This record gives sequence, C-alpha cells and structure tokens, in this order.
Amino acid sequence: MLKKLTLAAGFGAGYVLGAKAGTRRYEEIVSKAREIAGMPAVQNATTTVQETAGSLADKAKDTVNEKVGSGSSGGSETPAAGTGATTRSTAAAGAAPSATAPVRP
Repeated sequence: MLKKLTLAAGFGAGYVLGAKAGTRRYEEIVSKAREIAGMPAVQNATTTVQETAGSLADKAKDTVNEKVGSGSSGGSETPAAGTGATTRSTAAAGAAPSATAPVRP
C-alpha cells in the first residue's frame, strides 16, 4: 500500500512540475534537439551507427539461419577444439542409451 501511495505522490508531483514548465520549455527542448540532430557530425555518426547495426543484424540473421537449418536433423553438434568448426554426432539405430541419459519407461 505504501508503494502505491509513493508512486501516486511521485506521479502527481511530476505532473504538477511538468505543467508549470509549460509548453514554452517543451518547445525549447524540441528546438534544441532538432538543432543538435541537424549538425553534420551527428548526422555522420547516425549514418555510421545505422550501417553498423544493419550489417550486424544481417550477420546475426545468417548465423541464426545456419544454426536452425543445421540443427533440424536430430543430431547434436559440438565445437571442434580450436578450429571454429563443429562436429556432428548422431545415435545409431538400435544403439544403447548412454550412461548419463535418462531412461524413459
């Protein structure tokens, strides 16, 4: 109950203070943000970030597609030591379960 009252009091105080600042302060903040966004250095940085994010997203998408596509055959993959490659192992038909695998009735 105390948390709800504290939250309500904080919300009320924020509303009153925000209303007192009024639209003039809001317009000042918006115009300053537009001024900063229009600077060439900011635009260059924005372009660089967008390009980097796009290439990272493409790389992540490719990696996920590779993992999902290769993981659908039912085997298990383990990384090969120090090579960056993976090896695949599948259980042979009729093979006995491993000692660590749970046996289902």
